[in-house]
Amino acid sequence: MTERFICNGMLGKLCKLMRLCGIDTEYSNQGMKILLEARRQGRIILTRNQRLSGYESVFFVQPLKPSLQFREIIEKFNLADELVPFSRCLICNEKLQPINKEIIKNRIPYFTYKNFNEFALCKKCQRVYWKGSHYQNMLYDLEKTLGKKIV
Repeated sequence: MTERFICNGMLGKLCKLMRLCGIDTEYSNQGMKILLEARRQGRIILTRNQRLSGYESVFFVQPLKPSLQFREIIEKFNLADELVPFSRCLICNEKLQPINKEIIKNRIPYFTYKNFNEFALCKKCQRVYWKGSHYQNMLYDLEKTLGKKIV
């Protein structure tokens, strides 16, 4: 079973990177309440907050840069073979579902509708995703961070 994580308020960029790679990662800026959230949801806390050190299921993230933090988590928890890029919502962490473009035609720009065929929908927040230029940029950055091709 893949590990599930929760990032505290100091690690928002790391949280997005992890979601981008399909890693189940929640975000919490609730201070010490994160301990209860993590225990209730069976998650490992990722933090740079020294006050959380010593608690069960807490991993202190050493690097300051999000890309290095991400690499540290991937290595520490052996996640390299479990990455499924672009499979989770970057906003709310839900798994994305493929959706026919006809169903979302009125929710996307005309240019996007005409030029792209693959779309995904987050059932929770209703955000629509497609592989536009932003996709290529994110993929490039991700591969650079990991030092290897992922798609």
